[in-house]
Amino acid sequence: MTLYYAIVFAILAIEVFIFFLLMLPLPLQWQKSVFHWLATSPTVAHAHYIMRIIFGFIFVLFLDSVNRLKTISDTVTNEEEGGSPIAVHDIRAEASIAAKKFYAQRNMYLTGFSLLLLIILNRVYTMTLENMRLEEKVNRLEEITPDAALRHVDKAVDDATPGKMDSKLVAVNEDEKIAAGTSDPKLVAVNKKRA
Repeated sequence: MTLYYAIVFAILAIEVFIFFLLMLPLPLQWQKSVFHWLATSPTVAHAHYIMRIIFGFIFVLFLDSVNRLKTISDTVTNEEEGGSPIAVHDIRAEASIAAKKFYAQRNMYLTGFSLLLLIILNRVYTMTLENMRLEEKVNRLEEITPDAALRHVDKAVDDATPGKMDSKLVAVNEDEKIAAGTSDPKLVAVNKKRA
């Protein structure tokens, strides 16, 4: 294995390790602190820039390995088609061609999987950051609004089937509303809609 394919293999091993680290079920607070550091660190931003350059090199290696595999396959098919009926088979030549084909396939799969995992890692990273950003936004909105619990009840009432929730939340008149302990106009409006 040449030096650059050994480097690609090391990058692939690092990508697999990082992918498994991202998939660990860590507590939410730890995940937030780690991803906040990853999103704001200038060192990580520099590493991300370098990984884009490496992605370009790996892509060129992938194209080269596909081209070599195609060349070797074309050579094999040309020899099979143009062979004479009394051709002498040289075992060493066949082994050499089979080895070249094996190495070309290995290099193609190595670079292809490395590219695929780079794309997957980038997507998982951005999706996780987006998910955490949206969770923080929801938490801030729930803290800001004092009627967060009531909104959850309103949403549950709107989403529920009419037969299940009507008997629990419908207030028929003012006496029942006062007895139930609610004076919220939203709940009364929702209950009137249901009735």
